Amino acid sequence: MFAYYKNYNEFCCDINQNRIIPEIIKALNRQFSESEKRAFKFSLQCVKNALGNVHIPDDVEVGIEYKVPLTNKRIDFILAGEDDHGNQNVVIVELKQWEKVKHTDMNDIVLLGNRQAVHPSWQAYSYGTTISNFNEYVDQNNVRIYSCTFLHDYDPEYDGEIRHDIYREGLTKAPAFLSSEWDKFAEFIEGKIQRKSSADLLFQIEQGRIKPSEFLVNTLAESLNGNHYFELIGDQRIVYSNLVKEVTKGVNDRLRKRKVIIVKGGAGTGKSVIAIRLLESLVHDKHYSAFYVAKSSYIKESYYKMLTRNVPNYKHLRTLFLGSGDFYKEGNNSSKQFDCLIVDEAHRLTEQTKRSFMFYGENQIKEIIHASKVSVFFIDETQQIDIKDFGTIENIRKAAEDEQAEILEEKRFELNSQFRCNGSDEYISWVESILYNKKFVSSSEKLDYTIEVVDTPEEMHEIIKQKNMVHGLPCRMLSGDVFPWISRDDKTGLIKDIQIGNFEAAWNRSKSFAVNPESIDEVGCIHTSQGMEFEYVGLIIGDDLLYRNGKVVTDYTRHPKKAGEFRRPRQQKVFESDKDLVDRLIRNTYKVLFTRGQKGIYLYCMDAGMKEYLKKRIEDLQLENKTN
Repeated sequence: MFAYYKNYNEFCCDINQNRIIPEIIKALNRQFSESEKRAFKFSLQCVKNALGNVHIPDDVEVGIEYKVPLTNKRIDFILAGEDDHGNQNVVIVELKQWEKVKHTDMNDIVLLGNRQAVHPSWQAYSYGTTISNFNEYVDQNNVRIYSCTFLHDYDPEYDGEIRHDIYREGLTKAPAFLSSEWDKFAEFIEGKIQRKSSADLLFQIEQGRIKPSEFLVNTLAESLNGNHYFELIGDQRIVYSNLVKEVTKGVNDRLRKRKVIIVKGGAGTGKSVIAIRLLESLVHDKHYSAFYVAKSSYIKESYYKMLTRNVPNYKHLRTLFLGSGDFYKEGNNSSKQFDCLIVDEAHRLTEQTKRSFMFYGENQIKEIIHASKVSVFFIDETQQIDIKDFGTIENIRKAAEDEQAEILEEKRFELNSQFRCNGSDEYISWVESILYNKKFVSSSEKLDYTIEVVDTPEEMHEIIKQKNMVHGLPCRMLSGDVFPWISRDDKTGLIKDIQIGNFEAAWNRSKSFAVNPESIDEVGCIHTSQGMEFEYVGLIIGDDLLYRNGKVVTDYTRHPKKAGEFRRPRQQKVFESDKDLVDRLIRNTYKVLFTRGQKGIYLYCMDAGMKEYLKKRIEDLQLENKTN
């Protein structure tokens, strides 16, 4: 995870001999422009020159370009060692060549030219907290992580912008040192690093096991009780801060004009994390009547279980989680208008609300907008998996116009960096090339992600059980929806839905499948896993996804006859005119299933052609480890 890892003396020598940039390029295995090389070289030279004015022991550890756990973000420069009291310390340095910025009215966002950017202090601090919260070694060994930013070219004339009072909290957490403060920067580091650590800190951190589940379960619960321990990273923070700003403006709008905000982001970009964090901020900090809304009861139940674990008197928290069909009764009763409705997985919204065999309401999107001063829709249209999924950006726009609501659909509400699948955009691109028959162009960057095709589902089940006992997040088996749900009303627990050779298993028995420890021997469907994440996933690729004549094709007839995901409301069969759409829905479903694992995926294919094709396609990727 380090592109460069040596001691301080070696670092200084490599800078002097002009060896450091070629080593980093080789380690990252990607091309750098000449301007990027010059910029990075200059920044590292500034660090060396600044530290030359204080005593930094030759043998303390230096790391460059460290990949932050579960993200595709990298830390510019790290020093690790001990202080005079024997504390194990790590100092994270975010390097910036900025010359000036303008402050904004958001406490963590600056204007760099005309572009919004995360204040570098918050950026450095979020990297540090992410390591603290997700690295087992750091957590168990009381490693202290300090963060700062070194703006070595920043013009002191614009000190009041980067250090505006609105950024006080971020600057307290991670001080910023400007071009006139090289000595203060050096003294800051010297105060934390006085000798080499006996533990080889950076090596231990690099080898440290990722434990996101403990953080997710414990800190989200604390978040709803006002603890700001749950940190966002990268463009998540830009989106979050802009949401808080615009929701606040919308709630306090004296003209009472409704506001609709559309947040776009692909799988794993952090939409649900932002939604929960936004909920906590609005409910606790702003005291607003804000609610988390989702169509899927599985998603609501899983997040509810995470949020309420170990929380006394937690039952009232359930009222913060509403279904997308809870608003059709509101009609024109504005006296019951909520301050904000936060709609997660908005692509799963339906036109009408189905209860048993009856349909109610007119339009879920319109009903949600009507029921709230501000409605926030988190959406990824490529995750639509049912023909009745009505949540499109076009339909949200139309409903907002019908309600005479202001629509905010801007770049500042777009998420581009994905944080699942170990933060690898390369893996996502590889999956899409397979499922949608696209050309895949490898970046040749080594991928720290496990991808294996197994011969039997029994083998896959055993691997997942072993991983589940070791790693932080739960590990689960998932499958395409090609097996009838015959155990649906079974009370004995003996009936099995999935039978492949000698392998037998039941579909998920509880809505909290994603977090229920008893679910390890069950198989999750798309509805219990969409919006969730696991450490490792074992995926059964059904015989609805096949490899024929050089292409991946689909066969919807392999789905159970009673399955309704391909039939229009009140219809008993699939229309011929819908078959292209059904084909895309199957592919979208597998994209969701392929992207649930943080650290890896094990694949069993019911189709022999698909099995051989995937084995061949895995060769496209350079994997750092294949067995983990």
